[in-house]
Amino acid sequence: MANVYIIREDGGTEPMTRVHCKDEDRELQSILERNPDLLPGDQIDPEDPRRWLLVKREMPVPDPNTGSDRWSIDFFFVDQDAIPTFVECKRFADTRSRREVVGQMLEYAANGPYYWTKETIRNFAEEAGKGKGLTLEEALRSLQPTDDASADAFFERVQQNLREGQLRIVFFLEESPMELRSVVDFLNKQMERSEVLLVEARQYLLGGTRIVVPTLFGYTEEARKVKRSVTVTTAASRRKWDKDSFFADVRAKLTDAEVQALETLYGQTLSLGYQITWGTGTTGGSFNVKEPSMCPRSLLTVLSNGNLSLNFAWLNGSEQAERGRERLKELIAQHAGLKIPDDYSRKWPGYAIADWGNKVGVILEVLKQLSTEFRREMPNIPLQTDR
Repeated sequence: MANVYIIREDGGTEPMTRVHCKDEDRELQSILERNPDLLPGDQIDPEDPRRWLLVKREMPVPDPNTGSDRWSIDFFFVDQDAIPTFVECKRFADTRSRREVVGQMLEYAANGPYYWTKETIRNFAEEAGKGKGLTLEEALRSLQPTDDASADAFFERVQQNLREGQLRIVFFLEESPMELRSVVDFLNKQMERSEVLLVEARQYLLGGTRIVVPTLFGYTEEARKVKRSVTVTTAASRRKWDKDSFFADVRAKLTDAEVQALETLYGQTLSLGYQITWGTGTTGGSFNVKEPSMCPRSLLTVLSNGNLSLNFAWLNGSEQAERGRERLKELIAQHAGLKIPDDYSRKWPGYAIADWGNKVGVILEVLKQLSTEFRREMPNIPLQTDR
């Protein structure tokens, strides 16, 4: 692979120093545990980027003969569609990445579902959330703030997917041998319900900063066609909302004054140039408000029952996004008077329409101020509208 260069202000170049992992636990597993987005969800599904909830690191896999824990998977994640995702990390120098790891992961996928109940998976996910200071409900909101399904329903879908073999296997390596890429590509084309993917996470040093560049292998267009030919049962209960269906649901649930508040917020947000995307709740609609110059994820979500969510925990991953999070908190607290939790950077605080409906004008002023500040810094970001 070609070198990676830094372009200095004077136009000269400086090569970045390639780093090879010596400690799999510290340099691969621990990094991935703290930064699940190193599994590039936007490369796996560009139309609906995958988001990750950690169920457990070192997930025990029982022996089918004895029932006792014999193996473990490095990571067990689930995405927003309740699709189980098994991740195995390997250094390039570990020759097992060339031989044993494929058969090992297929064995995990075959045996694990017979022993993991939805209660077991839920308990592990709850423990993982506590380690980050989150309740299970808050952790699930990080996957899909607009999904109104209960935790029980979500983990029922996880269990159903395991039983049906609708899952994802990911090999997470610092560098991948061509033989493994070929095997992954072959398996992904043949397996209709399961995905077999490889993420190559090359690492570099720039001063004292370690830079990780995740690249996805295994998802060709041919493989995507194979997956599309199979009916995905997990998403069957989820619905893609739009403006008409959303406001029809709003009018069925709220008073005229409350409907007017939502219509004003929606219309004026579009006028300010914010991007609007629609949610996929099972029994209620939602729209998400995004400012691309700040962060690719939404800064607030409005539900058809009138609730408004400030998505502080989604505003991360870059200095720009984190600055936007702090500015949003500052402006909302100062002008709208909404109560902000102390650990807001890890939360999605929600407010009933009774709390914010009479403050629509103030909230719009906050959004106007944010867009002015951040678009000034990134003037080439195109304004996007309803989609």
